[in-house]
This record gives sequence, structure tokens and C-alpha cells, in this order.
Amino acid sequence: MKPKIALVFTALAFFFIFLSCQSLQQLVQSPSVKIAGVKLDNINFQSVTLDFDLQVHNPNGFGMNLSGYTYRFALQDKELLSGNETKGVSVAAQGESHVHIPLTLQFKEIYSLIQNTKSLDSLAYQLSGSITPSGIFSNLTVPFSKSGSLPNIRIPEVSLQGLKVNKLNLTGIDLNLVMRLKNPNTFGFNLGKLNYAIQLAGQSVATGETSQAAAVPSKGTGEIRLPIKLDFLSAASSLKTALGGGSIECNISGGADLDTPFGNLALPIETKQIVSIVK
Repeated sequence: MKPKIALVFTALAFFFIFLSCQSLQQLVQSPSVKIAGVKLDNINFQSVTLDFDLQVHNPNGFGMNLSGYTYRFALQDKELLSGNETKGVSVAAQGESHVHIPLTLQFKEIYSLIQNTKSLDSLAYQLSGSITPSGIFSNLTVPFSKSGSLPNIRIPEVSLQGLKVNKLNLTGIDLNLVMRLKNPNTFGFNLGKLNYAIQLAGQSVATGETSQAAAVPSKGTGEIRLPIKLDFLSAASSLKTALGGGSIECNISGGADLDTPFGNLALPIETKQIVSIVK
């Protein structure tokens, strides 16, 4: 009888273990993750940083920990970035925690890696990956995915439209240099503070700062006039000779502040052209 009794107890033990496992599986639930938001950070004409906010939810009545995450980032269906990060994060019982994935993209690198992107107004992205819990969830990977688009910010084109003579006499000349900004973007901006240095025929003729606002619409142009006052007594003879012609070499350098929907963007200015003299 003893072997039969032992067999019964063994069967009962396995039965109770099975019930316990079934109960444990019902009590313990897998965490979930979603991308709660995407923020544009540190945006300029060279690069943009995307901050992806992962929201991890723990439905269980006990706390849990994360050991890290993996990610893959694609732009225009081409994978550009990937990684495996070890980052410990605690998630309270029936609570939520956030994990941030900051990714910086260089526009110059994007244009060299993906053809025909420079002409696009926006760029389609996809972020996918998974978080890795630790402890009793260590054999799980919880996936996440997010698709969207980001603005393709391109540098406005600076060109010089000519020199307009306002006043001319025996002692000097007053001119306006007409500078044009061509905006290739889908957003408009206001031109704020502008620092500039101007050379004519290789000679420095004007430096200054202006806060004269110029509104430049999306896919449009805007102009600003910069004053130049030249005293013939101090001007080089080569410059006076050049001003007597119909055109002259002009160089402008400096920088401007652009007020855009993404905040203030700094626009470097450096261009040299042959411009017409309009009398």
C-alpha cells in the first residue's frame, strides 16, 4: 500500500504545482510600452535632435525593473541609427515610468546617405525596438514602434540684388546694398537682428547691426537694404574707379537671427557676387 500512497501524494503535489503556476500566470501580467510623445530639440540648419518619450506601464501589484532597450531608427525607409542601451529604470506597482531616447540627425549626412531628400519638405521616420525587463520578466522583450514625419529644414539662399545709389556728390556717395533671402521651407520666418560686414572691390566699406524686420513667407522671398556711406577722401583709388562702372564685386559676411515656428535659428551669411550699380 505504501507505494500506492506515495504515488497519490506525488500526483497531488504535481497537481497543486500546476494550479500554482496557472494562478501565477494569471496574477503576473506582462508590462506594456508606448511612445507617449516626440519632441524636437536643438533644431538648427545643421542638425535636429528628436527626443522620443517611452511610457512603460506596469499592471502588476508589485514593482519591476528594466535592464535596457534596443532601437532602430529609419528615415525615408533607410535605417540610419540603431543601438542597444543598458539603462536601469524602476517601475512602481501598477505605475508608469518614462524612458527617453534622444537621437541627433545631421542634415548634411542625411542628404549624402539618402538621395533626393534635400528637395523634400518633410522626412518620414520610423522608430522601432523593444524594452527588456529584468527579474521574472527577463525572458520577455516588449516591442514599441512609432512612425511620423519631421520638417526638412533647409538654409535660406542669400543673394545680393544690387547697389542703389541714393546720393552722390564730390565728397562721397551713399548707397543701399539690397540683400535677398529666398526661403525654400514650408514655414515663414521674420528676420531679426542682422550683423554684417561689407566689402566692395576688396575694400571694407561698412559694418553694422540692424534689427530691421523683414517677413519672409514660406516658399517666398524677402529683401533688406543695408546702408553704405563712403567718403571719397579716405577711399582707395581702385574703389572709386570701380564705383564709376556699371558693376562691382561685393562681399558680405555676418549672421542673422530668424524667428521661426521652431524658435530662433541662427543663419550664417557669407556670399561674394558681382552686383550691378543702379544710379
